[in-house]
Amino acid sequence: MKAFSIGVIFIWKGATKMATRGTKRFIWGFFMLWVALMAIFTFADLNVSKALYNEEHSRFGWFFEVYGEHPAFLVLFAAGSILFSTVRDARLVKKILIRLISGLFILLSGFSIVFIALNRGYELAGSGVMLICLAVAVLLAALAQWLLMQVPVETLSTYNRAAWAGIVIVFAEIMVVNVLKIFWGRMRFRNMEGDYSQFTSWFLPQGIQENGVTAEAHKSFPSGHSANGWTMMVWMLFMPFASKWRNIMLVIAVAWGLCTSTSRVIMGDHFATDVLTGAFITITCMLLFCKLFKVDIYSDHQTNASVLQKDKNAPYFR
Repeated sequence: MKAFSIGVIFIWKGATKMATRGTKRFIWGFFMLWVALMAIFTFADLNVSKALYNEEHSRFGWFFEVYGEHPAFLVLFAAGSILFSTVRDARLVKKILIRLISGLFILLSGFSIVFIALNRGYELAGSGVMLICLAVAVLLAALAQWLLMQVPVETLSTYNRAAWAGIVIVFAEIMVVNVLKIFWGRMRFRNMEGDYSQFTSWFLPQGIQENGVTAEAHKSFPSGHSANGWTMMVWMLFMPFASKWRNIMLVIAVAWGLCTSTSRVIMGDHFATDVLTGAFITITCMLLFCKLFKVDIYSDHQTNASVLQKDKNAPYFR
């Protein structure tokens, strides 16, 4: 726990260093809100789950169980599509390399988008369903490339760093969440017996449980659905600064993240602190890798005012 806390502090100090004023406000606003909510739900975790649990009859919970994680795969699909298209005029070796890598992202994410919806929503599986999902992924990829061909390479390439950052953010949050799940060993609410004697606080790791990585009942902390749902915020990186689209996307992302997180408590898969930690992991990864890839979440309006005045619709990445 001490090493984890030190690591978090180090990452957040790094994320704020040399960030724009708008980004710093975003960082500290989020961090203070997260700390306050974690403090509250640390003591209220079990009671909140008892009050909200409604696995059998909640259509809201069902919807976000099926579709809540889709933003992560949509980010991979969009980022891969951008990278695939921007090398259309590149040298042959670079074009082949980038298109092999980005094409893999496109097909894997496109397949996942369709398969998760069919499997979780309608319990469809099997080789036939998988072939259908792959075919749909190919068609979606072809449609995306046709649409992107209408955009000049010069305009599209301004999003390259955001695309690479988006890919790394998604893979990083998935890896961190799934590793923590194994070693934390916290039991899910819906798997507990009637007296809730197996409940443990989030700050007390239980270690690797029997059956190791397959012990699904002990993978409550942190929430993968929440982490993937909050990747909706990564879509801010593909929005221009000047037209207020980033603020609009932020509102949409927060609404989606909150709905996905709440649904996990309703379905009994996670406690409130689990979903808060999932959100924290994703947003921390976003802040860290945006810094590494030199992609600003918000511009400094004082330093960038002249740039924004010249072209109010142009994306700007420092």
